[in-house]
Amino acid sequence: MALTTKGIEAAKPKIDKATGKEKAVRLSDGNGLFLEVTAKSKRWRVRYFFEGKEQMLSLGKFPVVGLKEAREKNFLLRQQLDQGLNPSEVRKSEKTRQKEAVQVEKFLAKGEAHPMSLEAVALDWLEDVRKTWKQSTYHGEKTRIIKHIIGPLGKLPINEIKPADVRALFQQLEAEGKYDTLRKIAENTVRIFNFGIAVGKCDNNPAYSIWKGLSFKRPDPNRGFATITSPDKVGKLLLALDSTMTEKCGIEVATALRIAPYVFLRPGTLTWGEWSEIDWQEREWRIPGLKMKNNKPHVVPLARQVLEHLENLHRYTGEGQYLFPSYGKSGHLTTNSLLKAIHAAGYGSKEFTSHGFRHMAVTLLKELGFPHDVIYLQLSHTLERDAAKAAYDKAQLLPQRREMMQAYADYLDSLREEARKREKN
Repeated sequence: MALTTKGIEAAKPKIDKATGKEKAVRLSDGNGLFLEVTAKSKRWRVRYFFEGKEQMLSLGKFPVVGLKEAREKNFLLRQQLDQGLNPSEVRKSEKTRQKEAVQVEKFLAKGEAHPMSLEAVALDWLEDVRKTWKQSTYHGEKTRIIKHIIGPLGKLPINEIKPADVRALFQQLEAEGKYDTLRKIAENTVRIFNFGIAVGKCDNNPAYSIWKGLSFKRPDPNRGFATITSPDKVGKLLLALDSTMTEKCGIEVATALRIAPYVFLRPGTLTWGEWSEIDWQEREWRIPGLKMKNNKPHVVPLARQVLEHLENLHRYTGEGQYLFPSYGKSGHLTTNSLLKAIHAAGYGSKEFTSHGFRHMAVTLLKELGFPHDVIYLQLSHTLERDAAKAAYDKAQLLPQRREMMQAYADYLDSLREEARKREKN
């Protein structure tokens, strides 16, 4: 029988008739979750099986961890098992990451990168080659490296970075169509790891084999990103994504894809989101220029629906740096995670991609009658050559953008509901 808060509060340990001493009791809530009641405490524990072996994990003490929170933790644990992860190992990895993060914070407090981090090695390499480059080349390459290498991977110990981490970084640039940047970043990543080997900071170069297999040819310029703009088909797409995410995706991927249509950010910017960028009071997502294609800060007014999804997500990932942390390791989700979920919903790359939400928004917003300037400013497209005038327009149009984002969110919801009704009929 499922537990209740009142029942938990009233629970007491048993009295051993033979000894007269109090004896711990276990109150089951189902699905492996139970409360262990002793004379000194009431502690949540969960029993699960991994690779055929029974294991036990503590979820905290009651009432610090309430019944609802204990169930949520158990649900997250079951999700990890479904993904082939051992929750105990995930917890150990998280504790290790937290300890390393504390060490990193100490260095950051001094304005320094951790000596064994990719960031420190990359910056040392830049200083080493600085004398061989023109000043303009140095600053250009440094800006690129900080954004595309140090940004996503810089905090990781350089000797722990895997080929898959580097591959995801390159894939993100390819998915965004940044082929020139991809070529330069790939070459410099190889050079940074070679430098790391030379100075004894790492043992191998995980970027080399990935770099050798890359193609830097641009795709057909007329191809564009696959998208859907028919209102009926948009509703069907949203419905299909909801169904697939409910069945197959963790909360990180599910939430990222649920808000993607409403914020229409580039996939790389979306998956790189950090909690420090969310302004709950102003109901805005404030993205630094480092993460934007045009290197300019960007503000996304958050519709009611997006805030609801973020508030729910915050209960699971809010204590970390990223909105959408990567499974079982540090860092954030890659854009490939979104593509896989879209494919699982039955949409191939020629039908729809995660970048297609931007093209979808442009078409639908124009049909809804919103002004060109409001739409394109929200896409972070530059409309004016004069930077001061462009900044002024962005500030002036923020109220209109806020109104547009809520109206568009409501419109998408209506398309989803219409698709649901058609499906029932």
